[in-house]
Amino acid sequence: MSISRLSDGAGVTRQAVTKHLRVLADAGLARGLRHGREQFWELETERLAEARQSLELISQWWDETLGRLKSALEQET
Repeated sequence: MSISRLSDGAGVTRQAVTKHLRVLADAGLARGLRHGREQFWELETERLAEARQSLELISQWWDETLGRLKSALEQET
């Protein structure tokens, strides 16, 4: 999608969308392609899937860790 299409109705300026897309591109999660004067962006779906897996593992780890902390605190009372 183009920057203008991505920012339409989002309540965010084109500059803000561009800045966020560049951060995603630096992380390898999006890619900008220039066609004439306009730049179009696409997501790197494989990289996003890898990021999602990593975040799910981190989430599980935190859930388990907080569960152990809760159990330990409940045993003390």
